[in-house]
Amino acid sequence: MISLLLAAALMLGPSFAEKTKTSRPALAHPPAMEGCDVSELDFVVGRPLDKALEARAQEATGAASVRVFTTGDPATADMRPDRLNLELDRNGKVVSARCF
Repeated sequence: MISLLLAAALMLGPSFAEKTKTSRPALAHPPAMEGCDVSELDFVVGRPLDKALEARAQEATGAASVRVFTTGDPATADMRPDRLNLELDRNGKVVSARCF
């Protein structure tokens, strides 16, 4: 019963933004709208990764950041379309390049 009353009050009452005549600021870059583009990144796969190759890959994709990890290593599951992920084999060669 209380939850029903609370839901009704929330639906019928004016919002805080309406009461204070404020609104949320617009985001300069809406999340998940920008990302990197790996379509021109074939030159990276199969090569040993060094700082110069990493920088070229980041520039070619337009990624805001780069994450390098080895196959099988733990990695966070957060999704960031503006991040280039370079996966290496145990010998340090790039096996995949993805944006997520």
